[in-house]
Parts: sequence; C-alpha cells; structure tokens
Amino acid sequence: MNEAALRKAAAGLGVELLVFTAAAPSDYPAAFAAMRAQGAQALVIGATQQFQRDGKQLAGLALEARLPTVCEWAYMAHGGCLIGYGPSRIALRKRMADQIAQIFRGVAPGDIPIERPTVFEFAINLKVAKSLDLIVPPALLARADEVIE
Repeated sequence: MNEAALRKAAAGLGVELLVFTAAAPSDYPAAFAAMRAQGAQALVIGATQQFQRDGKQLAGLALEARLPTVCEWAYMAHGGCLIGYGPSRIALRKRMADQIAQIFRGVAPGDIPIERPTVFEFAINLKVAKSLDLIVPPALLARADEVIE
C-alpha cells in the first residue's frame, strides 16, 4: 500500500490518517502506545516483508489495543486480522510462471509487460469481529471470498 493513496482515500472519506513507523519488532509496543495516545480507531497492516513475518504478533497487539485491522493479504485474516484484502497470491504466481515460461521460450525479459494484479481476495475473520464487539453487515459477508468463524 502506498501512503499517498491511503491519504487520498482517507481524505475522501473524511478520515484522518495517522502514520506510525516500526523498524523492528522491539518498536511495536511503542508504536501501539502512540496509536492509543493519538486516538487511532483502526489499523492497516501493509504487505511489507517484516509485517508479513510478524503479522500474528501485530494482529495480537492490535486486538489487545481493540483496534480493528485491515491487512494487505487475505490469508492474514487467519492470523488475526479482522479483514484481509489483496491480490490473489495464486494468480500472481501463475502470472509469474507464465512470464518465466515466456523467457524460456526466448522472449526477452524487457519485452514482457509489467502487469497489475487483476484478481483480488477478501477475507473476514468473524472471531476477531466478535472479540471487538463488531457486527459485520450481511452485505459485506456476502462479498467476502472467505469468512473465518
């Protein structure tokens, strides 16, 4: 997720975007303390390698802080995020395999177009919603690719 895009989306919704940085897991408690101090009401966990590795830890800290989380990969809802939404990892890998096959067939890598993902997955973790006393609207549940109960 790109911060400029998040800021634009937040502004369009009339929501203030607060940005907190954490260079290492040892920084997480201070970041969550700052979130509480500044009145954060939800958390977006981006798809950085560090946050993917520490996703369960971050989701646990968010749950302790009573912050609903939106994570950048659908599978992260299994790790404790309220919502996981992002490109389909399977579709991305299939495209990558096709591109590698093209290279083996002699296509120059520079001739293979860069593509944006076209398939996205959406997962909702109802256990997390319940623990946060949130009611997920039926219309949202109907749109989810996966509902974790």
